[in-house]
Amino acid sequence: MVKNKLGYLLFLIIAGFFAILYNEYFIGVVFLAAVIIPFILLGIVFYTSFKIIIMLDTTTMTVGKSEHLNLTVYLKNTSVFPISRMNLFIQYCNEFSGEMKKENVQVALDQNSSQDVSCQIISRYCGNLLFEVKRVKLYDYFHIWSVNKKIRQAVHIAVMPEICEIPGDMITENLILQTDSDVYSEYKPGDDPSEVFGIREYREGDKPNRIHWKLTYKQEQLMIKELSDPIKDSIVVLLDLNWPAASGGSRSEKGLRLVDGLMDCAISVSYNLLINEHIHKLAWYDGREDTVRQLPIQKQADSLMAAETLLRTRLVKDGPSVLAGHMGSFEKQIFTHMIYITSDLKEEEIYEWADSRKGTLLYLLYVNDMDKHPFNETFKSLLQNLQITLYEIDINNLKESIAAIGNL
Repeated sequence: MVKNKLGYLLFLIIAGFFAILYNEYFIGVVFLAAVIIPFILLGIVFYTSFKIIIMLDTTTMTVGKSEHLNLTVYLKNTSVFPISRMNLFIQYCNEFSGEMKKENVQVALDQNSSQDVSCQIISRYCGNLLFEVKRVKLYDYFHIWSVNKKIRQAVHIAVMPEICEIPGDMITENLILQTDSDVYSEYKPGDDPSEVFGIREYREGDKPNRIHWKLTYKQEQLMIKELSDPIKDSIVVLLDLNWPAASGGSRSEKGLRLVDGLMDCAISVSYNLLINEHIHKLAWYDGREDTVRQLPIQKQADSLMAAETLLRTRLVKDGPSVLAGHMGSFEKQIFTHMIYITSDLKEEEIYEWADSRKGTLLYLLYVNDMDKHPFNETFKSLLQNLQITLYEIDINNLKESIAAIGNL
């Protein structure tokens, strides 16, 4: 645009030189028009900048990693002047991982017309994707002037963690510790008389004391009360989103892969617990609220809500220990099973936990680059002595490593 301004200034100088040299009426009019036209063009650009309507739309509010996300920018020029050139400055940022990209899209619009600009975005990492049209830049017909207009248009899209299937049930029965629960199974009956699971017709072998006499009289056939089965396990999935200093920070490539692997691992474990009818809790340290959060997961909708809440978490480098913080915040809660997912395992924390949580079965899921940060073999043998189950999750083979949990 500077080149155009210099070229037009040179034209004005030449026109002015000829107007002085020949002192003709026509040449004077041409020179005067050449002086006035840039100001007219500037006025048109200002006018059309107020007549531009921009809207964002997306076909979905959630998307998987590495899936194409289609976004549409609707443009409408309501003025009587065509727009020869307009630049859209688009930015999208993964608020969880910090990954950011910018694009500059150039379009042209006729008078009283509209146009759709489609954008395809792919995010390699899970998180909340903020898509914004930051501003537009309009040019006059000679590309001498330009006007910037700020646009307040933004869309949030959740890029969900990937669920990796874990075959079988990773939870073994805790024969040492069981809890009294007022939560009952939604899938199978039991023997607890304090809660009724359902009503059905009598079958041979049913106990007489389970006959529902009122319904029997109404239906004119024997009806049986099925009692509920109380949940005996109390399970917590503890997710540690801290990353080791060797990873280079949360926004380095290694740090992003680690955090992404931790998220995939946590959601995959939660999904495995759900399909095996294990009600559980998901806990993690939230840097935004400076506290350990804990959410109950009883059905698939709860898992989805927990994932969306996790994606709004602020990552904190060298943050407090989520294991120690959970023991302090929820010390009165008794868990039969704890699943601890981390990429930075500290021996002293495990020993402290083992002393304070006797009877609880602990599963350690160590997520890291096993080629560069293999698990300490000496520490592994100590964990076996403490009867702590260890799973090594290699971020280079994430799906295979998570699937192997069900085979050990």
